[in-house]
Amino acid sequence: MRIRIALSLLILIFVMAGLPAFSKVRLPSIWGNNMVLQQNSQVIIRGTAKPNARLFFTASWNAGKSGMVQTGSNGQFEIRLQTPNGSGKKFTVCFDDGEKLCLSDILIGDVWFCSGQSNMEMPVKGFRGQPVHGSLDAIITAKNNRKIRLFTVRDAWSTKPLSDGIEGKWTTAGPEDVAGFSAVGYFFANKLDQSLDIPIAVIDCSWSMSKIEAWMSQEMLATFPAIKMPDPEQKEFGWAAGTPTLLYNAMVHPWQGFPIKGMLWYQGEANTPDPLLYKKLFPEMLKGYRVLFNNDTMPFYFVQLAPFGSENRDSLDWARFRQVQLQLSGELRNIGMAHTSDLGDEVFIHPPQKKEVGERLALWALANTYGLKGFCPTGPVFGSATIKEDAVEISFKYGEDGLNPENAMLEGFEIAGADGNFVPAKARILNASPVVKVWNENIKTPVRVRYCFRNYRKGNLVNNYGLPAAPFEWNVTF
Repeated sequence: MRIRIALSLLILIFVMAGLPAFSKVRLPSIWGNNMVLQQNSQVIIRGTAKPNARLFFTASWNAGKSGMVQTGSNGQFEIRLQTPNGSGKKFTVCFDDGEKLCLSDILIGDVWFCSGQSNMEMPVKGFRGQPVHGSLDAIITAKNNRKIRLFTVRDAWSTKPLSDGIEGKWTTAGPEDVAGFSAVGYFFANKLDQSLDIPIAVIDCSWSMSKIEAWMSQEMLATFPAIKMPDPEQKEFGWAAGTPTLLYNAMVHPWQGFPIKGMLWYQGEANTPDPLLYKKLFPEMLKGYRVLFNNDTMPFYFVQLAPFGSENRDSLDWARFRQVQLQLSGELRNIGMAHTSDLGDEVFIHPPQKKEVGERLALWALANTYGLKGFCPTGPVFGSATIKEDAVEISFKYGEDGLNPENAMLEGFEIAGADGNFVPAKARILNASPVVKVWNENIKTPVRVRYCFRNYRKGNLVNNYGLPAAPFEWNVTF
């Protein structure tokens, strides 16, 4: 008898081992307490529960109305919820397959996805030995009861696209969580919170020293045959953050279908050796992310690299990269670039003025996405140039309300004649206009002009809102 019982138990164990081990509702970590759901959008929630069971679900903004889906033989399910307008109200979403799971303290508002490398990753408290200006005030004034929510994606890589597995959790914006969160992301959210009356969520999905190729999918890279894809079976990589698709597969792809308002991008340092390739990759990445988040006009705001000495302050590799970023900002739709020509540090690749960077990104969002009026979202941008009496007259966009310093010589301009050799130039603003005259008495036929076009060079041209001009180079076309 004992032998039969033992045998029966053994058989039962083997049978149960072959069944999916789902005894209750399980959700990926991107869903959790304290989260913000994108307002006025269809939210798709995928998870697992008891196999072949009826799963009931409710969202408290739907006045207690419940829905039901049937789970599959593997316990998987998919639920679609329509969210209302953003507000300060707190909601719950509950699931019940016999055992109940509820997500609480959910806000409805706008979600912004932040990505890039270490300058996006740099926390409010700074890196060791590299501070963030204003960090102490930002940390001690942070409050859990504000309508700001944070999510940090832990570093991970995969040779294949994942649907789950992200490590991280949603938090409120109290002092401790703010201290460790992306400074650019937090200062962006902080400015939006001060200006808007809706909850704001920021997701930090960044990795130090990462290349743009690592943040792109295999499909996004399909038109670049020279870029070698990783072996799907490879177990180790010397530079995972520099290997195509690895970060996208593990850190980005699991967010597929998660509705967001827009995206912030602070990356490029690792790609400065080849700016022309970057110029081709960037639009494909943008297109791919808009597909991923199911929004073909998704706002996308990025940061122009700040002055940095790199190997030599007067070298031009970073300058040429900034020129590519400037060109991209003018060629792609629903995009904006935050200028940083007045920031940067010659020896530190991580500028400490992250508050300024985050707030300049917020200006783009407030003007371009939220439609606020009465201010300019960015600093002066090269518009056009003409040659007049051995000088170059440059007309700037975003300088219509005035350029400064109006009654002083401008710094950072250079000019070249027919021999192509650049020399320092004099420059001044013409008659309270958005036009700058640039000249050098020894150059009679200028053919090229540039502004802050060195790895590390700061200028002083700003508009009436104190926002700096973007570095540029212009060649005369005859």
